[in-house]
Amino acid sequence: MPRGDLTYKRGDIRWVNLEPTIGAETRKIRPCLIVQNDVMNQYGLLAIVMPFRPGNKKAPYVVNVKATVTNGLDKDRFIDVGQIRAVDNSRILDIVGVLEDKYWSEIQTAVNVVLGFAT
Repeated sequence: MPRGDLTYKRGDIRWVNLEPTIGAETRKIRPCLIVQNDVMNQYGLLAIVMPFRPGNKKAPYVVNVKATVTNGLDKDRFIDVGQIRAVDNSRILDIVGVLEDKYWSEIQTAVNVVLGFAT
C-alpha cells in the first residue's frame, strides 16, 4: 500500500473487489494474483492483478492452478491473464494464500501471448 506500508506482495492471492465492471470484464469479489513488483506495492496507489476464474481452461492466455493449502484456493481455478488490470489498492481485501513458484514461468509465457512482447 502507499507511503511505505507493504501489506500485500507479488505472489499473494488476495480477495479483490472488481465491481463495478463494464462489459466482459471479470466481475464480483474474487481471488486475484498480485503481479506488480513490491516497490510499487509499497509506494503506489494502484496494484496490478490477474483474476482467478473457476475451473480449468485450455487457452494460451490462461494458467491453470491446482488448489492447495499454500495457495488457499477452494477449488482448481485458472488465472485469466487476458484480464490483467490495475486496481486501486482499496479494492484489495483479505489474503487467500500465496501462489507456488512453479506457475511463474507459465504466467510469463501467457503475459507474452497477451501483450505480444516475445516473438
